[in-house]
Amino acid sequence: MTMATKAIKAAAPPAKTTAGKTAAARKKKPAGKTTAADRGGLRVRMYRVGFGDFFLMTVPTRHGPRHILIDCGVHAGNIKSMPACVKDLVEVTGRKLALVIVTHYHADHLSGFATQAGEFEQFEVEAVWITNRLDPKNGGAVKIKTQIHALATHLRLQLAARQDLDGAQALAMAENALGVAGGSNDRAMALVTSGFRNKPPVHYYEAGDTAELPPSLRGALTAQILGPAPKDAAADFTASDNKAEQYLAAVEDQGLPSAEGFEPFDRRWPATAADYPPEAFRPWATPAEMEKALHAVQPDVLAAAAKAIDGALNNQSLVVLFTCQRRKLLFVGDAQWGNWAYWLYGKPVKGADPGISAEARKILASIDFYKVGHHGSTNATPIPAVGALSMRCVAMCSTETGFPSAKRTYGSIEKQTEVPRIPLMEALEKQTGKKLVRSDWLATTFAKASPEARSQLDRLPPDFETGDIFIEYVFRD
Repeated sequence: MTMATKAIKAAAPPAKTTAGKTAAARKKKPAGKTTAADRGGLRVRMYRVGFGDFFLMTVPTRHGPRHILIDCGVHAGNIKSMPACVKDLVEVTGRKLALVIVTHYHADHLSGFATQAGEFEQFEVEAVWITNRLDPKNGGAVKIKTQIHALATHLRLQLAARQDLDGAQALAMAENALGVAGGSNDRAMALVTSGFRNKPPVHYYEAGDTAELPPSLRGALTAQILGPAPKDAAADFTASDNKAEQYLAAVEDQGLPSAEGFEPFDRRWPATAADYPPEAFRPWATPAEMEKALHAVQPDVLAAAAKAIDGALNNQSLVVLFTCQRRKLLFVGDAQWGNWAYWLYGKPVKGADPGISAEARKILASIDFYKVGHHGSTNATPIPAVGALSMRCVAMCSTETGFPSAKRTYGSIEKQTEVPRIPLMEALEKQTGKKLVRSDWLATTFAKASPEARSQLDRLPPDFETGDIFIEYVFRD
């Protein structure tokens, strides 16, 4: 596998500067002790917004702390904390960001840029990085985006009237692709590409590209772009799922579905229940019971189409590996199997796992921080990737209602489709030595936490700090 590592100078020692305090309450620190956060040291802040990603990475540089914003969105499970989170962002950064990263075209990673556009229009940003699948100069990408938008619109119209859980969750997936709830995706993209106060340069990247760091970050960290797969290889890396590499996924894929319904019999041969003797419907008591049973075992075409759209957009995620002060931090957006397979194996994988490449294993073993993909969904962190992580790795999962006593935003425990996936969370906790934290542990003024979540937060691992609307990890010297 060929994967160009695009390093841009070695990290420089951090100056001992003092970072601005936030209005949110911090976890109590011992009196007289100066922390890495106080000095503007390396840290990652995860905001609790609901089902969405909003991460702020603070980087020590010779000029003082500089900030990288990675996604800003919420969709399903919106707890209405976005304005307060953006206010906190303003207080921490002084409306100055070195870098803004947009991983992919989903409302739960974009909507904040639309709903809080008035605030973001006052920000000065040095550079913007976006997945190259959203590059307006990429004709193929524009065509695919147009097709997905049309299909999502069609699905939304068909699914809106459904009252069942599967239909509601499929509708949420379709709306996530459109941004109809919580802010338009297109309005968000207009903001990040041309709406910031100083009109920063916008770069569109894919795996192997040389990432151009903004001036203030040069010498402080390096960046390697791992995904999405290059356009000339992308056709081979389109699969959104590989059940063998997942933590007990329950529902098999049905291929690439059509959004249109189907009829099981040609209408030229009509028939009614009256045309058959009662014995034909056994063991069901009535024809209606047999029809209900038949529909229960048929694949849900609309739900499958929504799932296919969701996977296609997730696989476009920009995957970035940062190195700062010899610490490595991996942000994967919502990358699913096709995106992971490119840099884990360097080739499409079907059937038995051939083993991840030596280079991928080396990368994963060196990671100090992992942003859990796709909110802890089973299809977004492959089993071999978890197994290759080092015990020193810290993990953050931005998710919502992830405990049995809480109502789930997506999936169900009974169907083994719950988000976050329980076996995946357990595997990550074990692999990281219980250094996994989740945003839904945090009880805020906007949303309660379940009893299980509160007990987890009481046992917060070392070097994590909390505010009213965030959990933050501070890298100590």
